[in-house]
Amino acid sequence: MKDMVQFGIRIRRLRQQHNYSLRELGERSGVSYSFINSIENNRFNPSRETVISLADALNASDKNELLLLAGFAPTEDDSIESPAGSGHGEVDDPEVSLFFKDFKNAPKERRDEMLRFWNFIKDQQQARKPDSRQ
Repeated sequence: MKDMVQFGIRIRRLRQQHNYSLRELGERSGVSYSFINSIENNRFNPSRETVISLADALNASDKNELLLLAGFAPTEDDSIESPAGSGHGEVDDPEVSLFFKDFKNAPKERRDEMLRFWNFIKDQQQARKPDSRQ
């Protein structure tokens, strides 16, 4: 669930735990110290790449939690509770990331509806002949 206030607090806490100044974290992550300050004070929302850079620079073991706080899909399969357990790699597509975020935050009735639609599409795709057009 996207919670930028908590994300900023978490980044500040991790930075302070490592005794990094804003400038030092900026050098380690490749993100400008002024932008990190803006993130910590909830003035700007970071991109997925920025979240990953900050997590890596902070040696954050909870990178996926930081990604979720910032509203992005996690980087590992087992962090995404997919109904089918797809076993695919990293989710980089912003639209797919948005789908997972919406799915996770939706009420149970809406998730059930989304799953029914997904299964319908999957069944239609499997029933389609290889030579036929959509």
